[in-house]
Amino acid sequence: MSWDAAPVASGRGGSAPDADPCGAQLDAKHRFDRAVAAAGPGLADILWRIVCAGEGMREAETALGWPARAGKLVLIFALDRVADFYRIR
Repeated sequence: MSWDAAPVASGRGGSAPDADPCGAQLDAKHRFDRAVAAAGPGLADILWRIVCAGEGMREAETALGWPARAGKLVLIFALDRVADFYRIR
């Protein structure tokens, strides 16, 4: 995942120089990393695959070697932990 701003073309065929990440971008990335870490080991895997990578439940379960319908329960636990991290109830 790229946390950089979208490149802006400067004239024909040119591209903008590499952007220096600002404080807000770095803060957002740190919050994201802490939220995923709050899900915990084992739960972050399914959380990443479903929420961030956009995989379907069946594909994520297969990739992780889990039985059918196990991913739904584990994803619920992961989302509960992320909600606790953000103090959402």
